[in-house]
Amino acid sequence: MHISDKGLALIRKYEGCRLTAYKCPAGVWTIGVGHTGTVDGVKIAKGMKITSAKATELLREDCARFEAHVSKYSSYGWNQNEFDALVSFAFNVGNINGLTASGKRSREEIADKLLAYNKANGKVLAGLTRRRTEERALFLTPCEEVITVDLKTLKRGSEGSQVKAWQRILRGYGYDSCAVDGDFGAATERCTRDWQGKQGLTADGVVGKCSWGKALGL
Repeated sequence: MHISDKGLALIRKYEGCRLTAYKCPAGVWTIGVGHTGTVDGVKIAKGMKITSAKATELLREDCARFEAHVSKYSSYGWNQNEFDALVSFAFNVGNINGLTASGKRSREEIADKLLAYNKANGKVLAGLTRRRTEERALFLTPCEEVITVDLKTLKRGSEGSQVKAWQRILRGYGYDSCAVDGDFGAATERCTRDWQGKQGLTADGVVGKCSWGKALGL
């Protein structure tokens, strides 16, 4: 999963963007949205200039490691808005380990905890407060995801996009322990059986036409 243009705009808004090379407070040559090192293989130095498009390109590259970090918590099944907000947070803070309590907090707890990260050296900063508020608002904004299914029968051992679609449906019913990883394993089977039982279906852990129909209102 990758950060969207909306997420990039949020980072750029709060990190700032300078198209001419400058030295950061630590004395490191920097350009664009906090980019250091090189640009197209050329070391950043005094007098270097880039375009706004190049700054965005570099920002996408710099976001890659934060995308990978947020993706480690794939069991949450982040939607795009949640993912964007968390990559923005990680870009600023470094990671989301503390925010999620290493994956132990619920979505609601994560959203509330976001607001606590608004201090530097123990002092509340207005800019960080605004950023955390905007990240939280984005995190909580519903994100419609199109789920395309072919009513293919799924069972333990199945893999692929259709399994992911089913796992997203289960998470929509509150089964947060069901990872959206495209692997119909023991956890997905267990959640499926529980869901089927609650829906008055045969709780066999096999997703057939009856389960798809019940879940999608077909």
